[in-house]
Amino acid sequence: MPLSSLSFQSTSDPAEAKAWFGELVAAEPVLMSVIASVTDGLVADPGRYENPRWWAGIDGSGRVVAAFMRTPPFPLHVAVATEQQGAALAEHLVAEGFSLPGVGGRRRPVEAFRDAWVQLTGGSARTVMELGVLDLPRSPRVPFEVSGHYRRAREDELERVSRWAQDFADAVHETPRPAPRLDSHVAAGRVGFWVEGGEPVSMAYVSAANGGVTRVSGVWTPPALRGRGYASGLVAALSGERMDAGERCMLFTDLANPTSNKIYEAIGYRRVGDDVEVELSLS
Repeated sequence: MPLSSLSFQSTSDPAEAKAWFGELVAAEPVLMSVIASVTDGLVADPGRYENPRWWAGIDGSGRVVAAFMRTPPFPLHVAVATEQQGAALAEHLVAEGFSLPGVGGRRRPVEAFRDAWVQLTGGSARTVMELGVLDLPRSPRVPFEVSGHYRRAREDELERVSRWAQDFADAVHETPRPAPRLDSHVAAGRVGFWVEGGEPVSMAYVSAANGGVTRVSGVWTPPALRGRGYASGLVAALSGERMDAGERCMLFTDLANPTSNKIYEAIGYRRVGDDVEVELSLS
């Protein structure tokens, strides 16, 4: 597609963004999972992020063919785009005078965005994380015994849920980032604990389904409790519960973390794509 045939519309209204991207969510629910769930969250709670913005790439026939989102302090998220469309957005944002701390999403369009951004601004870029995109094509299983059991988190456990969500965010990201608020997830039964001896020992949560796809996130076991299979039991149970409800499961995994990669593979997850997060700076 020639760059001249692609135009961009932007909005700070989550309801408008949701309407723009409905067809893309239905067609590409895995690629659109982050934008879909975050946008839904902002429709319900507009104050969740300050100054959010979405960009839709529009082709010559007026169709939305590319989707991008920024929810500060997080980097720009590239969901659905070709390499050419990623580079075109970089050109558009530089021309508009936007400043960005980074960009993340599907590898090839993100790298095209990065290259165009660096060339146009004279800045620099550094890859800070490489992620595998995994889905679950069959019922999950744990190939070994794990002591304890799965249950949903209760609303009187929000303090622990919030603390562990922030612990996960602190461990995963180089720079401080706020964990998502999970009140609505707990109320909807989408936060799970693995419990042993009456005490939670591991936690994970899932997004509300969009396009039939739910995303497993925030898998956290406190360091002193690791190595006992709790995360394996939890992710398998939580994923199985969502599959039984008719949802398709996906997740992101840090490719530099062999432990989590082995856990997910043993449960039955398979790698279907690659994401990357890039830090941008003007130097």
